[in-house]
Amino acid sequence: MMEAGDRNISQRFVVFDGMHLPPFVPLMKDAKKRFEEIRDMECRKDDVIIAAYSKSGTHWIWEIVCMLLKGRAEYAKETKEFLFLEAIPDMSVVHNLASPRPLNTHFPYRWLPKQHVQNGGKIVHIIRNPKDVAVSLYHQLLQSGLFNDFNFKTFLDQMFLGPACPFGTWFKYEREFEEAEKNDKFGSIHTIHYENMKKNPEEETRKLAQFLEVNTTEELIAEIVDKCSFDKLKQIDSSFKDQSHLKRVIGAEGIKVPDIYRKGKIGDWKNHFTVALNEQFDDIFKEEMKDSSIQVQFE
Repeated sequence: MMEAGDRNISQRFVVFDGMHLPPFVPLMKDAKKRFEEIRDMECRKDDVIIAAYSKSGTHWIWEIVCMLLKGRAEYAKETKEFLFLEAIPDMSVVHNLASPRPLNTHFPYRWLPKQHVQNGGKIVHIIRNPKDVAVSLYHQLLQSGLFNDFNFKTFLDQMFLGPACPFGTWFKYEREFEEAEKNDKFGSIHTIHYENMKKNPEEETRKLAQFLEVNTTEELIAEIVDKCSFDKLKQIDSSFKDQSHLKRVIGAEGIKVPDIYRKGKIGDWKNHFTVALNEQFDDIFKEEMKDSSIQVQFE
């Protein structure tokens, strides 16, 4: 049975290209304009775009990429939202940045900068177990105050598996990226599985450095892994990062800036999915991904 207010969930989003969009100022103001600005933006050959479905570890990987590009295990003062393409108030900010630019987005592959894709620009793509993604997204929405009138089952039915899923469903997003990677003649897409990075951070960071074609040492890799541990990033986010930009990009009235770092664990979905919900999810996953070869790590 739906809780009070559930039937209005879909009405709380701006919709563009069949996707329900989060309440970032540029998207609420003119979604079509921002999507086209990103698709048509002028790119540089050394740009790096981190592309991931929401709550898949973008903050984490963005920080690692920034350190690798700088060649130093040094935190960026800005939050990753400073270079979050769909939320930047004015795209001129991107144009005026020094290279290499570590850009990031939750936009699906079809809306990534056309010039970047056509020229074989580097794309770092992150995949995470969708059950953990769902749990993380659920808690972020609760913290934001935008949705405080629904439970986890309603969230799955109406949003994550339903019509109001932000940026479209996880299934469509990942299938689109899988197809793009199959047709990637440049070898420009590097896919990281969140779970692999948690289990073998030094090995995965070394692979990422090789993809980015940056010089590293074993000492630097170890230092980056240490500084980008979940606990240290959570502490830095609250004590060092400039949060002012993040507060400016949220446009809906009454929304609170949620804690980006909640648990960062593998398998937290087991604390939220009932047996019935898990069976429902597995059936949908099997149908949606029946032609996919993506190896999701359901732990």
